[in-house]
Amino acid sequence: MLSIRPLEPADDEQVLSLNASAQPHVAPLDGAELRRLRGLSDGQFVAAREGIILGYALTFSRDDPYDGEEFLMLRSMIPEAFHYIDQVVVQGSVRETGIGRCLYQFIERAALVRAAYWLCCEVNTVPPNPDSLAFHRRLGFSTLGSLATRDGRNVSLLQKRLFLGAG
Repeated sequence: MLSIRPLEPADDEQVLSLNASAQPHVAPLDGAELRRLRGLSDGQFVAAREGIILGYALTFSRDDPYDGEEFLMLRSMIPEAFHYIDQVVVQGSVRETGIGRCLYQFIERAALVRAAYWLCCEVNTVPPNPDSLAFHRRLGFSTLGSLATRDGRNVSLLQKRLFLGAG
């Protein structure tokens, strides 16, 4: 049975391994950065089955002290409360089994509990990540804008309006 629960320090090794397998589509993490991010928000989750981490999500609320370039751009564009998805990674061997969708449903419910009616994220367009862009479109995300990042990537900034009772 799949469980979605908060990220714990004991999960770090598996999360870092998943992160490494997903590059260049997500920013690289090391142990120190993962610990720092965990300290900025309580929105860090894992999807696990029988102790094996099959996916993870790093999320932040609009008012969290996160300093990611894309997050700061979204904060300047959206005055209302929102929940930002910084990274979602699902283990390659279990992609297209619904784990990503389960993580997003969990994140949507957490956002609504905090009275955030927007869910935001970014997807790389350079280097291209068409599978992620298609996934987000299927979930109802639309393009808010784009950003050329300082590290040479281009990203599409996405948003989704949340409604009570949805998800």
